[in-house]
Amino acid sequence: MELFEAMRTTRAMRRLDPDRPVSDEDIWTIIEAATKAPSGGNRQVARWLVVTDTERKAKIGEIYGRSWKAVRGGYVAALGDDAPTAILTSADYLSDHMGEAPVIVIPCSRTEDPASIYPGCQNLFLAARSLGLGTALTTVHRLNEAEVKAVLDVPDDVHTWAMIPVGYPLGRWGEAKRRPIEETTYWDTYGEKRPRSA
Repeated sequence: MELFEAMRTTRAMRRLDPDRPVSDEDIWTIIEAATKAPSGGNRQVARWLVVTDTERKAKIGEIYGRSWKAVRGGYVAALGDDAPTAILTSADYLSDHMGEAPVIVIPCSRTEDPASIYPGCQNLFLAARSLGLGTALTTVHRLNEAEVKAVLDVPDDVHTWAMIPVGYPLGRWGEAKRRPIEETTYWDTYGEKRPRSA
């Protein structure tokens, strides 16, 4: 798959087929891609916790669901009438089905700064897309991170930066709607826009 096509069409896939397994080889492939991302000082602090055990996935899925329900009202209140119904419905679905994802990947590190973690997550998403696998990045589990860590035997001094369900999507690939870059790009000072030349 051409890189720019992958970037254009990689979007959050929250509805994954629970009955279609992901091969170990594909998991190794996307994790290897994640490890190729840059990290501060090339320290390679990221650790990739792959969860496939049915019981453990169910437990962390339940924790994730409670975490989402605790913050959902705040999202709706902040967005008011602009709350995107389709996205909220999709997020609610993930809340109810996180534990059914074929694989859940949790990027971890002992460092306090996740700056060396998220580039690897993006590599993982693009590699997954090239294999036809859907992913989504969520951090809401961190509201109850200690519970997640207890289920997965994660040491107290290790941070779990995200929860990434991985599986074959039930939806279709396609470009998500985005604001024009002329509206979201500033030059030299915040808020200063520049017309894009043809």
